[in-house]
Amino acid sequence: MSDATENNDSSAAADNERLVFFSDAVVAIALTLLALDLPVPHGSSDTEVWSAFRKHFPDYAMFLLSFAVISELWVAHKWLFSRVDGLSPRLVWLNFVWLLGTVVIPFATKVLIEDGDYQLSAVLFAVVVGGTGLVLINIVRHCRARGLLRANAAPDAMRRFQLIIAFPTVAFLLSIPVAFVSLTAAKYSWVATFVLTAVAARWATHPRGQTGLERSPRGAPR
Repeated sequence: MSDATENNDSSAAADNERLVFFSDAVVAIALTLLALDLPVPHGSSDTEVWSAFRKHFPDYAMFLLSFAVISELWVAHKWLFSRVDGLSPRLVWLNFVWLLGTVVIPFATKVLIEDGDYQLSAVLFAVVVGGTGLVLINIVRHCRARGLLRANAAPDAMRRFQLIIAFPTVAFLLSIPVAFVSLTAAKYSWVATFVLTAVAARWATHPRGQTGLERSPRGAPR
């Protein structure tokens, strides 16, 4: 019985590693796709090149924001799956949906860069990022409900993690109606959301705010 249990545990761990490695590769491709659409400044002199660079600065800013969003999604995914000790068919498909949202972010970013004056571009970006966050929240809930988390995954740490990923998810979804009033306000709200999420993550895992939790180098609960 013990040998069979060990074999099952080893198989589950191998399947989990394969899923994580595959997800890492897809995220890396998504990050690469972001850079492929960056506009190149042109000009016949240094002054004209700098002028073109300044003209495209909003596009470069959106690239950095999208890069940060995908990076934070990957960090959250990595943190969660380091505590997952099994797989289920639903978890695999939820992970595929999460990857779908992640790889669509470069497309939404391109639409935002090329059609940034239209409300639809901002709505599309907010829907994609917010929807991807919702999928990650559902992955957490599924893992907790099906008992797929490791025994050392502290419940308090999982609650903090859900709160940390819920904040930017809700914020991006709430920016949708804001975009119909002011595109500029919606875009600034995304930047503020990213900054506040980073601050909230550090506050939630500060030694004085922890209850026996470890800290990771990035300040996420471990």
